[in-house]
Amino acid sequence: MDPQLYLKLSIILYWCSLLIYTSYWVIGFLGRRTRFYVLLGGVILHTLSITSRGISIEYFPLTNKFESFTAFALSCFVVLLCYSRVESYVYRISLFCVGYCFFVVASVCFYPYLMKLSYAPPLMLTIWYILHVPISFFCYALWTSSAAAAMAQYFSEGDRRRFENIIDFGFQYGLIAFSISMIFGGLWGYVAWGAYFLWDAKLLWSVIIWFFYATCIHLDYWPEARKFKTPLSLVGFLILLMTYVGTSFLIKSSHSF
Repeated sequence: MDPQLYLKLSIILYWCSLLIYTSYWVIGFLGRRTRFYVLLGGVILHTLSITSRGISIEYFPLTNKFESFTAFALSCFVVLLCYSRVESYVYRISLFCVGYCFFVVASVCFYPYLMKLSYAPPLMLTIWYILHVPISFFCYALWTSSAAAAMAQYFSEGDRRRFENIIDFGFQYGLIAFSISMIFGGLWGYVAWGAYFLWDAKLLWSVIIWFFYATCIHLDYWPEARKFKTPLSLVGFLILLMTYVGTSFLIKSSHSF
């Protein structure tokens, strides 16, 4: 089939998912069951949109800034679905807002990328890239979930333990996912640039964020420092934005594309 037909299908599905995500702001006030299916519908259409773009270029659709932002947004929405039973308006809206903002920014700022096909450059044509980038986005979404739980904990008057569990889950499994992603990233770097590590802004900040969350995990072994996990979740989100957005889009880096 003509790649342009898949591109048109991807665009239609994209705008439909945006419409559903937008409706979540209203439906989010309703019952848990209703908002779950609304968000699920958006995630399904969003995933189909990304899949259609992949079919059109016959490769994994993470080749430009638009696709990068929408992939991160989708990761946030998937994590929010996993925590659909958490009855906290602040937590839901905080996590959803991050994903929605990236989704909208992709639509507005990178609109030209949406309307045309973008093919992967040679350095991306390796299995290690395909393994490295999606895992990174899922890891970022888990850390964003920890930050959302920290926000909810500040505004919660009830049982705060549930938010601590979400923070810990994001810390631990986010670090595991990021570690795996970095291994694949090193292999990708060797194939693409001939080295497992480069003195590049993206890689340096990746090392910084790895040590930061590794430190956060070990706070449990220092009872006096456990109280700092909540504010550190918010600090970690700022470091995440620098690692992801700052080094990929604002600073000249080998990861800018």
